[in-house]
Amino acid sequence: MKKLLFVGLICFLAAACNEREAITQLRTVFEDSDSLSSASYEEAIAWWKKLEETSPYVCMQTFGRTDVGEPLHAVIISNDKNFNAEKIRESQKVKWMINNAIHPGEPDGVDASMLFIRELLSSEHAQEQLEQCIIIIVPFYNTGGAINRNCCSRANQNGPTEYGFRGNARNLDLNRDFAKLDSKNAQSLVAQFHIWDIDVYLETHVSNGADYPYTMTYLLSHPNKLTPPLNSSIVQDIEQPLLDYMKDANDPMIPYVNVFGTSPDSGYAAFYDQPRYSTGFTALFNAYGLLTETHMLKPFSKRVRSTWRFFKGLLHTINTNHESIKNARIEAAKYLADQSEFALDYKTDRQHPTKLLFKGYRAYFDSSEVTNTNQLYYDRSSQWEREIDYFNKLIPTKRVQAPSYYLVPRSWGEVIDRLKLNNVSMHILKEDTSIDATTYRIADFETKPSPYEGHYHHFNTNVEKSLENIELRKNEYYIISTQQPSKRMIIEMLEPEAPDSYFNWNFYDEILQQKEGFSSYVFEPESKQMLSEEKHSQALKQFISEHPEYSNNAFAKLNFLYERSKHYEIDRYMIYPVYRIE
Repeated sequence: MKKLLFVGLICFLAAACNEREAITQLRTVFEDSDSLSSASYEEAIAWWKKLEETSPYVCMQTFGRTDVGEPLHAVIISNDKNFNAEKIRESQKVKWMINNAIHPGEPDGVDASMLFIRELLSSEHAQEQLEQCIIIIVPFYNTGGAINRNCCSRANQNGPTEYGFRGNARNLDLNRDFAKLDSKNAQSLVAQFHIWDIDVYLETHVSNGADYPYTMTYLLSHPNKLTPPLNSSIVQDIEQPLLDYMKDANDPMIPYVNVFGTSPDSGYAAFYDQPRYSTGFTALFNAYGLLTETHMLKPFSKRVRSTWRFFKGLLHTINTNHESIKNARIEAAKYLADQSEFALDYKTDRQHPTKLLFKGYRAYFDSSEVTNTNQLYYDRSSQWEREIDYFNKLIPTKRVQAPSYYLVPRSWGEVIDRLKLNNVSMHILKEDTSIDATTYRIADFETKPSPYEGHYHHFNTNVEKSLENIELRKNEYYIISTQQPSKRMIIEMLEPEAPDSYFNWNFYDEILQQKEGFSSYVFEPESKQMLSEEKHSQALKQFISEHPEYSNNAFAKLNFLYERSKHYEIDRYMIYPVYRIE
């Protein structure tokens, strides 16, 4: 019997060795091109299929649809062969997602992911490395942009020879679409994000902006916007170990250099990641969000290997701190359940910078031979290192108390659909009801003069609040409790003053148009009657004294009175149709 067991063990070890050897033989486009080319959509998907056939710990699945018609792919790496979405969500392991090619012209993560997983699975320690972690890789998130390959759209970038396009099949920038969910890509990914219950989300990019020696820069969900204790955990359990790992690997990195048109010499600010961006979106659900931002002017080969190194560092970090990561999310959920006040918007604290040790190139201005004006240049032969100001703190500028419930009209189906995609529980009002509710009147807002990601986005929105008794008909409103895991998302999407609210993304623009009006000759008799009342007469005089430009404007005077008449749409025009039940 012992002999049979020994022979069986030998056969098992031989099979495992053969499997690892077969994985090692899976060459990539990146390697076969002498590190000059990036795998196309078709080449990469074919490579992952071969890996799936070779390793029992890999499963490639499709999910959802995209705007180009192709499905999204997910490559799941699990040492216990857990490939079921429900079981993944229930797993006690850290669920780590790597999302590549959100901007397909920045393909470093596409190729680095293949090198990373091949090395991991061909190692004798693969089982141990995957003991605390399930890895989920989306090889190409922006499938339409990945298929739309070209050589030259990235004017600021040093390779590869070909790459995809930034916009998706609808020319949307998918890294501006997490809050508004216009694209099928985002709708599919967000639904799956919740099904898997991702703990750590990593997105791969290539930077634009200033020149400097670092190959790798990074961005985190801003700690000031994270629910405690995630705000401290992301620094202690993720950021600092990664910084140490990359430094020890002789590839030191620096926070994302948020500088355009000037040099970093005088300091720079941490990126304010609103929920339209992935790391701002993941913060709403108490997940850790990270981005890699390799430097655009470094050779493609160097950028890919730096991204690969970052992957290895993050795996090491997750394995080391998996208990802290899981516990911080659990505690954050408890904190969120009890939280009553929420910040809706922020500004950078310019008064209290921290110091950041930074290596830079000498920046100087010289006359451009093309424009004959001063142009910024960098002298790479002259490098400096010193502490600069890093403005890494955010100050809340708008706050709101969470209501107990929101009432959202079912007539705004696009809003209801987006809430449901984000796991928001709701139920329809079943009976006619009279209830006291807080209502909002849109008092002021500004609108971008040019389209931005398919919208004329509103900003600087302000509301006036009032408590009113409202009559609700059955089946017309959804009741949404804020006592659920999607609490932050519900508040930031439904409060009009939040920068990425559904109001600011134009989903409620119908209320901004007055539907009825008046003919001057018809309204003239009634306006005359109104002026016989002292309150209307004095109000019109006050209006003209404050706006003398309207003193000879007949329509402006009549309209002033019309807005105070029984005809004016006081219960509809500029009235936000979502109610708060305190």
